[in-house]
Amino acid sequence: STRTPLNFISTRHGNKLVSILINNYNNELFIKKCVQSCLNQSYKNIEIIIYDDVSSDKSKKYIKNIKSKKIKKIFNKVKNFKSGRLNQLNAIKKSFLKSKGEIIFLLDGDDAFLKNKVKYFVNIFEKNKKLEFLQDSPIYYYPKKNLKEKKILKSKKLIFHTWPYFNPTSTMAFQRNFLKKFLKEISFSNKKFETMAIDARVMIYVYFFSKNYQILNKYLTIYTQNIRGYTISKYNYKGATWWKRRFQFHKFVQALFLKKKKVYYKLLDYYLTYIMNLIYKN
Repeated sequence: STRTPLNFISTRHGNKLVSILINNYNNELFIKKCVQSCLNQSYKNIEIIIYDDVSSDKSKKYIKNIKSKKIKKIFNKVKNFKSGRLNQLNAIKKSFLKSKGEIIFLLDGDDAFLKNKVKYFVNIFEKNKKLEFLQDSPIYYYPKKNLKEKKILKSKKLIFHTWPYFNPTSTMAFQRNFLKKFLKEISFSNKKFETMAIDARVMIYVYFFSKNYQILNKYLTIYTQNIRGYTISKYNYKGATWWKRRFQFHKFVQALFLKKKKVYYKLLDYYLTYIMNLIYKN
């Protein structure tokens, strides 16, 4: 089979306003590339909402000095939570309220989009009017090694009431009403599950309750492996923190099912995670 080059993807109906929500906190090494990747998109009908969450580095000054009619800026003055994950969720909620786009993209301040990502996504949303959520695959970027690599998302043979593997926040795009619905229906978790990032909340909700979503085998997002970030330092090692985070996932699923008035079954993985948390606690 032959692949259609990204720059030849049709956007005959590409008049939709697209909003890109950038969440920034101390990303002075990456924020310029992040913003420029949005401004340089081949799809032009976009607005960019940059939410700065009390940055103390030079990224805040850079954002203040950006001059573009496409960009709206929000400068948070006080951190709402001790948890970076809850602050990230809060940033997306506040940015979404300021946005007007029909399609909403999420982007962390240390990541970036390839030039034709927005055009490619809009075309798919146009072809499938009922599509609620769309996600591509990330190109992992390791700044210290100046290395980029593509990773194939694993698939689980047995999921039941756990969740599938998922790609990071910056690969995600939503039909506006679906994101609005999602934020409303997970509002019970706005101050809870402090180790649970927005990408996990989204994918659990999408997997169980979206009627129409797609995960693309296309690499359109640069995902920076920031050494100070949570991903490298705590996600990979299956110690106490890993098991605590996993148990929060389970409790989130349980609360979400209760909110949606759906039957929730505690299966083997739940009890294994519960036992491991008891072991580490003791």
